[in-house]
Parts: sequence; C-alpha cells; structure tokens
Amino acid sequence: MKAQELIQRYNSGQRDFTGVNLDYTNLDKINLQGANFTNASFRQANLQEANLQEANLTQANLEDADLRHSNLVKTILHQASLSGASLIQANLQEAVLTKSNLEDTNFTKANLTKSNLIGSNFTSANLQDAITNNAKFKAPVKKKRTPAKPPEQKAEVPNKIVEKKTETEQENQEKKDT
Repeated sequence: MKAQELIQRYNSGQRDFTGVNLDYTNLDKINLQGANFTNASFRQANLQEANLQEANLTQANLEDADLRHSNLVKTILHQASLSGASLIQANLQEAVLTKSNLEDTNFTKANLTKSNLIGSNFTSANLQDAITNNAKFKAPVKKKRTPAKPPEQKAEVPNKIVEKKTETEQENQEKKDT
C-alpha cells in the first residue's frame, strides 16, 4: 500500500489496516490515531512526528523505522519488533510494549511514563535521558508462600550420652546410699 492510499482510506473512516505492508514508506507527520495495524510492516518507514496515539500495532514490524518526535501515547505495541528503530523524543506515555523486541532501539529523551515494557528485549537499547516515571520493566515479584514447617521432632540422644547420664545418676545414687 502506498502512503496516498492509506491517507485516503483513513480520511474516509477506515481504521482497520491489519497486515498492510508500508515498508520504506514516507509517513512523516501523518495522523493515524486509533488505527489498527496488527501484523503490519513499517520496516525503515519514516514516521517522524506521526500521530499514532491509541493505535494498535500488535506484532507489527517497525524495524529500523524512524519514529522521532512521534505521538505513541496509549499505543499498543505488544510483541512488536522495533529493533534498530529511532524513538528519539517520542511520546510513549502509557504505551504497551510488552514482550517486544527493542534491541538497538534508540529511546533518547523519549517519554515512557507509565508505559508497560514487561518481558521486552532491551539488548543494546539506548535509554539516555528517557523519562521512565512509573514505567514497568519487569513483572512484580510474587512472594513465595513458605510451606508450613513440619512439627519439630525430638532429636535422638546418642547412646553414649544417655549412658553417661545414667552412670552419673548411678554414682550420685551410690553416694546417697552410703
């Protein structure tokens, strides 16, 4: 699909673009708020200053895409691949990036406030000066239930100690008897 066709369809009210291929497409400053791009491909696409607020990009391929200064507030990027993407100064507040591939992604000065990044791969990602207030990077640790302790058992006293006590008791008894 070409950029013009996408814009025309979006402007006529279409919001479902599941599986579309927009690789290498220039979509800078485009408004696609609330659109569904599940399983879509945007490899090396130019999405600078794009408005993708509340869009669904579940399992989308955004490898090496340029998303600088884009609006991704409350956008769903679950299991998306953003490997090598540029998200410099992008707004990702409350975005869902769970189980996503963020390897080599540049988040410099991006706003990730309250975003959910649990289970994502951050290998070599750049988070320099990123705003991460209340962002979730890993699942909360569940407290393990400690199993009930078995009732304490009396330790067996070795025979030698018992014999010594018995001998001592016998000696004391013999002294008392004399």
